[in-house]
Amino acid sequence: MLKRILLLCVALGGAAGGSQAPEFTQQYLQRLGGWVDSYQDRVTRLDARAKQFNMTREDYIAALKASTDPKVRSEAANIASWPVYLKRYTEMQQILQNGPVWMQPVRLAQGYSDPAFKPIVMATWKEYKFGTQFTTSGAMFAGAGFVLGWLATGVGLGIAMAPINIVRRRREKPKNLPNLVSHKIEPILASAEAEETDKA
Repeated sequence: MLKRILLLCVALGGAAGGSQAPEFTQQYLQRLGGWVDSYQDRVTRLDARAKQFNMTREDYIAALKASTDPKVRSEAANIASWPVYLKRYTEMQQILQNGPVWMQPVRLAQGYSDPAFKPIVMATWKEYKFGTQFTTSGAMFAGAGFVLGWLATGVGLGIAMAPINIVRRRREKPKNLPNLVSHKIEPILASAEAEETDKA
């Protein structure tokens, strides 16, 4: 009984957490859009600065990296990362916006370990507001969370209880031996009595 209650509680917790996946993705997508706008502004200003010197973006960054001032070279390395981050954030934004709804949380989870996206995920989680609206995608993830929670708990309990079950079976086995022996002896005695009766 206790096992069933624990399974149900964990499964319901998984369902509640799973139902929030689409809402978290939407809030993450909004924050990602802010980062895209920010880096787009930086790259635009970078291109404008390079144009003032009749240089391309790449040539302007290369000139900064060639400076004898270590501070300028350090800033050049930072500036050079702007177009790279803008490209990656824009690509992720398009993937989330154009892909199927059920794949959005999966794509988000895949990019979590990436240093470029982890700060956005953490910032989203820090200010995350739980959604209360019922949606089809939310129901789908709630069902998946319920099933995964139930299975994970069942497997975990099975592994945790395995040693106890083994000890219990070993303790119960000797108790059954007399019964097994008696069952074997009774037919023998019965047959012996039947033979004596026939002889008489």
